[in-house]
Amino acid sequence: MKKVLLYASIIPVICAALAGCGSNGRTTGANAVPMVVTIQDQPPAGLTVLSFGIQITGISLQRSGKSDVSALSAPVTVNLSDLSTVDALVSNTSVPAGTYTGLTVTFASPQLSVLNSSGGNFTDGTTTCSSSTTTTSPCALAPALSQTSVSITAAPFPVTLTAGTPVHVALDFNSADSITNAAGTLTITPSVTVTVSNTLNTTTNNIADFTNATGQVTSASNNQVVVTDLSTGQSLTLASNTNTTFTGFNTSSTCTTANTFGCVQAGQIVNFNFGISGASGSQPTLQSINLNSGVTNGVTGTVIGVNAQTNQLEVLVTSETPAFQGQSAGLKQGQVVFVTPSQGATFSAQTNGATMPTGTSFASINDVGVGQSVLLNSTGFTAGMGGAPGTLTTDNVMLVPTQFTGTVNTLNASNQSFTLTGLNGLFTQNGVSTVTVDTGANTTFSGVNGGFNGLAAGNTTTVGGLLFLGPVAPVIVSGQVGVIQTNAAASTSSMH
Repeated sequence: MKKVLLYASIIPVICAALAGCGSNGRTTGANAVPMVVTIQDQPPAGLTVLSFGIQITGISLQRSGKSDVSALSAPVTVNLSDLSTVDALVSNTSVPAGTYTGLTVTFASPQLSVLNSSGGNFTDGTTTCSSSTTTTSPCALAPALSQTSVSITAAPFPVTLTAGTPVHVALDFNSADSITNAAGTLTITPSVTVTVSNTLNTTTNNIADFTNATGQVTSASNNQVVVTDLSTGQSLTLASNTNTTFTGFNTSSTCTTANTFGCVQAGQIVNFNFGISGASGSQPTLQSINLNSGVTNGVTGTVIGVNAQTNQLEVLVTSETPAFQGQSAGLKQGQVVFVTPSQGATFSAQTNGATMPTGTSFASINDVGVGQSVLLNSTGFTAGMGGAPGTLTTDNVMLVPTQFTGTVNTLNASNQSFTLTGLNGLFTQNGVSTVTVDTGANTTFSGVNGGFNGLAAGNTTTVGGLLFLGPVAPVIVSGQVGVIQTNAAASTSSMH
């Protein structure tokens, strides 16, 4: 299960640093309740969704006999298919203390990129996606919203919020129930459930923690790093302290001591972890930051085709850095681009110090496979004509964490690994029926008790981590394992 965090604003000083951060009625003073709102996603079965972008235009809390309270200052677009195992910050606010009877979330502009091997056609009313069991070319759809808002007034509501006590409101956007199919016409009927918690993380003492975010640094000064989060496009101001760890930062003319705050510079592409305590007046805290060396004009995407003989990749774009957006028009989230690595291009993996599986590497185009997520440094882009994919050249191809869903098949307790079958059509239509999942001390488990020992054959499970082409079958070094269904019979259905 992946979590997406929705933040209305950070704190007044941070709000000044956020583009378009208007007033949202944030409560201050003794009556304020710090609030973090998150949204999780459960991927759909029966349809391979490579990209699912949707705009969140409003979040409001209802009070009996009083006006609603907004928890979102400006619309935020998220890619739900890219947020299944990690959190992304969107909104952090505060609301008046008191009793709330419900919550309403408003959506707009859904965009799907799907791979259709269902046996029938899909349409959004304008564009039709024909079924195929051989092609791996995605089809872009803009399905209509059958309803723009969803209101939750059942459990856990009503809830009473206490002044000064941080609260975490978790929304579960269930794509499996939200994408509806009526005789081949796809529409979006948002399905959302809510949980509310005041529990702090026992290790970090935060109300919310976020791992493995990717962004581009805007500035770094006064022990604060301002970074644009690629998952949402929002600007985050993160406070560095003595506990912050820096990796991948080598010495330079502006960095006399490696892996220190002074090495962080505007324009760098980084992945980072941070947390929010929820304490009054506190900033989000930067826990760790890693430099993706050699990438400044970046594009991230999912590999959907590889032709090593012609030195070309086919990549579905999932996000773009501000630097790329400022220089290149005509490429959007969910679109496909043909990528040509330049002669001598660097191939590397965003391991952050982790050990790669035995027998694997990521050193050339021969190590690139479908389903992998990559971060590309663009050295040139030409938009396609007439709907055709554009072309992009790159001098740096970096393997970054990916996520996908399948069914647990066999478990190997001796090395804490398991095999995943029931994979989506992107894998199966490329001849991949099984992926080995390596877990370890740094793997986080959700939806199951006991970590690895709580897994069972038949579990429908989402995994997130670095995916390598193994000597026998692909291997993913999993940072996250989330069990969606534990019912073996129900979990045998796979996404196609």
